[in-house]
Amino acid sequence: MNNTEIVIIDDSFDMFDPLVVELREHFPAANVTVINNPDEGLKFVLANLSKKIIVLLDYNFKTGQPKGHDILLKIREVTSLVYVIIMTAKQFSTIPHTELVDFVNNDALAVVQNTADTAEILKLVSKAAQQLSVRVDCVLEQWISNHSEDKQNEPYLTTSTGETYTLKDILKEIRKQSDFGKKMERNIIMLAIDLLTRGKKQVSND
Repeated sequence: MNNTEIVIIDDSFDMFDPLVVELREHFPAANVTVINNPDEGLKFVLANLSKKIIVLLDYNFKTGQPKGHDILLKIREVTSLVYVIIMTAKQFSTIPHTELVDFVNNDALAVVQNTADTAEILKLVSKAAQQLSVRVDCVLEQWISNHSEDKQNEPYLTTSTGETYTLKDILKEIRKQSDFGKKMERNIIMLAIDLLTRGKKQVSND
């Protein structure tokens, strides 16, 4: 989980909370951050989109502050590549149906009671980490890391309009889910499928 941010956005947590301690012990290569203010948490997430991010997001903050539902939607306006786990002290039956639908439609990884056993939440974070390891941007990041620093930062691709991107730029654009990033992500997947299909044609049926 190198270069991974585990961000807890919850006004009832601090760095000495048992869950935070467990996260730091189970994922020593990750950076675990606790942010008590939802707006500040959102700013932090959006400022770190070049990294792999897993967010543990409180559903309900103090009066006058945005709800976790609102923060999720704002994250999704920018990127679909941040894993979000919603934590709530409320009974699920009291959460408005429209918000539950939004959680599903906006790819919240899970909705869990914040009083749940720590092991259950760690399991969800592990699931997110596993999904991160096989995602296009994360596999690309691993491939990029095998190149020298100079190679990573030199111009790698020039578009038809003259824009130049380094390998790191391409990774950042994919994680930001910009129009260019989405096209590159699709092109990488299509190339992988093409190579796989070609390989299959060469495999004997014996």
